[in-house]
Amino acid sequence: MDTGEYYFLELNPRLQVEHPVTKWIAEINLLAAQVAVGMGIPLWQIPEIRRFYGTEHGSGYDAWRKTSVVATPFDFDKAESKRPKGHCVAVRVTSEDTDDGFKPACGKVQELSFKSKPNVWAYFSVKIPLDGFQATPML
Repeated sequence: MDTGEYYFLELNPRLQVEHPVTKWIAEINLLAAQVAVGMGIPLWQIPEIRRFYGTEHGSGYDAWRKTSVVATPFDFDKAESKRPKGHCVAVRVTSEDTDDGFKPACGKVQELSFKSKPNVWAYFSVKIPLDGFQATPML
């Protein structure tokens, strides 16, 4: 039954490391939007949010000025958002011992291979001790 009420399992007011995924497919700069909301600017008045919901009022270097003059509030529950641009996947690989309650485990990284494409963005972070690649538990 739809009561119109919203519930959150987790509220995390910081940007996650995966925020570039949202920026890439939705074309919304989350950091700029958070700062704007923190400054008291209503979400409906942010140019990138308006563009995402199909109610934009121009773009370019003066998009904020144009929007603040002519923008009117809209109902986010009734507005149709645009389809995300493409697809994006964020992956985090960890080392765990399945026989010991999935506790962090360690071992040598034998191979790390990534086949790049022109429209693929990726970054890696591996701790490298002096004796070679080594995955260590984070305890």
